[in-house]
Amino acid sequence: MEYTKSKFLVELPKPTTILPREKAIPKPKPLTKWEKFRLERGLPARKKRSRMVYDSITDDWVPRWGPGSKKKIEEQSQWVMNDKGDGMNPFTKARQDKKLIMEKQKMR
Repeated sequence: MEYTKSKFLVELPKPTTILPREKAIPKPKPLTKWEKFRLERGLPARKKRSRMVYDSITDDWVPRWGPGSKKKIEEQSQWVMNDKGDGMNPFTKARQDKKLIMEKQKMR
């Protein structure tokens, strides 16, 4: 016991109550075929990409895909389209390019 400024300080031993486990300790999971192959070849583990990505236009974190995505924000913020002098309307050309990409995806 110590006496300091009219307060007593008593140090008690730490409690040592050990309870047994109800279930056995889980066994380590076996490696999948890909994990075995990766370890044999010495390939690095892939990191999972996050869904959110930083957008410099809005100065905020936005989704990588879907509504409100970085790609959609960039499309909306591009309100000026340069005319390349080939005699085509740049908006119709962009629409045609988009349709062409969609048709290629359907063919795949």
